[in-house]
Amino acid sequence: MSKLHVKQIEGYISRNLSQLINMSDYDNHKDPAQAQKAFLSRGLAALAVSHLSGKSLSELAHFVTDGQDDGGIDLIFFDVNERSLYLVQSKWHEDGHGSIVLGDVLKFIAGVRKVLDNDIDSMNDCIKGRKTDIESALYDANARFVLVLAHTGQESLSTDVSSAVNSYVDSQNDTSELMSVNVLTQAELHRVVAAGVAGSPIAVEVQMSAWGQLRAPHFAIYGQVCATDVAAWMKAHGARLFDSNLRHFLGTSIVNQDIVATLMERPEDFWYFNNGITAIATEVAKKPLGGNSTETGIFECAGFSVVNGAQTVGSIHAADAQKPEAVAKAMVPVRIISNEQNGDTFSSDVTRFTNTQNAIEKRDFVALDPEQERIRLELHIESVEYAYKAGSGSGSSGARFDLTEATIAMACVNPDVSLAVQAKREIGKLWEDIGKAPYRQLFNSGLSGPALWETVQALREIETHLSTKAKGYSGRDNLICVHGNRFIQWAVLQSVQMKSGTAYSSVAAKIPAAVTDAVSQIIALVRSTYPDAYPASLFKNLAKCRMLASKLTVAL
Repeated sequence: MSKLHVKQIEGYISRNLSQLINMSDYDNHKDPAQAQKAFLSRGLAALAVSHLSGKSLSELAHFVTDGQDDGGIDLIFFDVNERSLYLVQSKWHEDGHGSIVLGDVLKFIAGVRKVLDNDIDSMNDCIKGRKTDIESALYDANARFVLVLAHTGQESLSTDVSSAVNSYVDSQNDTSELMSVNVLTQAELHRVVAAGVAGSPIAVEVQMSAWGQLRAPHFAIYGQVCATDVAAWMKAHGARLFDSNLRHFLGTSIVNQDIVATLMERPEDFWYFNNGITAIATEVAKKPLGGNSTETGIFECAGFSVVNGAQTVGSIHAADAQKPEAVAKAMVPVRIISNEQNGDTFSSDVTRFTNTQNAIEKRDFVALDPEQERIRLELHIESVEYAYKAGSGSGSSGARFDLTEATIAMACVNPDVSLAVQAKREIGKLWEDIGKAPYRQLFNSGLSGPALWETVQALREIETHLSTKAKGYSGRDNLICVHGNRFIQWAVLQSVQMKSGTAYSSVAAKIPAAVTDAVSQIIALVRSTYPDAYPASLFKNLAKCRMLASKLTVAL
């Protein structure tokens, strides 16, 4: 069936993309067969991203970059809402056999490195045309990068190819899942075509234990589902699973990292900790297997879509890829609501109301610390506004600041670089437990409101000069200034000998020169010590930042 499946994929691409993909570079090509193969390979890249992102084929056709000087990258697409940059290499095998060879993958990795360094001047015009999208991802500390390898062969990647790709991805993921790789072979791509990508409704079979049901006013079932089964939903259907949701999976957000950690470290407790998944379906029918017992039931769900819990589903899928044996031990609370009798209006209501409940974040617990109110009152007397509660008036200019700015300032003024790194990597961890370190290292009875304000002003002055300095650099050096901002701020505050309680006026004149010196040294150190590290990941890595700090002469 191999050739038949390739023919069906070819037909689908031709029907949907024949007038949309730019093939002007083949206008005078002497071999029509080669031009057709190039068209199909480009279409394959669009098909792969359509499946993974849920975007339409027609939209993705305009993001093809295949051609001379493409660095092995056939398509670049930045999903703004999901903050994901897709980088694709595709290969068309008309006989249905083969994979992607090592040379092509190494070229692709080298091209990806150039993109991540924002060094695309030597690449083709199509890639240069994606510069805005590339920079949107590069300057977003929480963006993720999705490498996609798609081919119409039946064979899997060879051991040496897999090793090369995984080694590169692992080198970028030393602090979080910044980068992922998706390999789509003929079998997966044929399933995508059979489903019509964004066309036919999703149908899933859900095995639910300890289940129950509501018959009125709207029919629904609820119970526990094995996390492994949930991971299979996303593996089979990708982002289409969330078509009715307000947002797709957001990748490596702080909340999602916590979900993945729970799944891998405490899977038996996952059911107790997670709020679960809500889905809608146009039809829900129980299979006869199991009879009337509510111990286990298997339900066929047509028109299935997750409307709340996209982060849970995506995190389960991510954890399953890393530690499937742990995920298999986790159970997830799931409820499926039928809209068979109620139509789109009710579905929209379910989606809206399940996604607009107030969520408690880690920073909200800071409001329980009496030291914060003391600091606020001390600053109020000085006519400085300090907002430490979520939702209260805040700002980051003039004589006002909020908890986030205060936390960054106190983390960067502390001689221990680990606090500044944590502020960059995941600031919420600094607020996780208000009764102990690291929170108590930053906010305690010894910190006065005026002293905090002096530090905040010094931090702002550094930010101003760093922003100006960064404009003088391009490519990777500019990214070092942007993603290394907390590390640079820490280095400058140590250099000018700023401590908690030091008057801002006593160090203000030293800051411009200290920023210049710190930036120059740090760029040189990163070039020599970590030449291949992506800056957004590098400055979240404590071991690497400690190494850089040990070599700095600006930090005293």
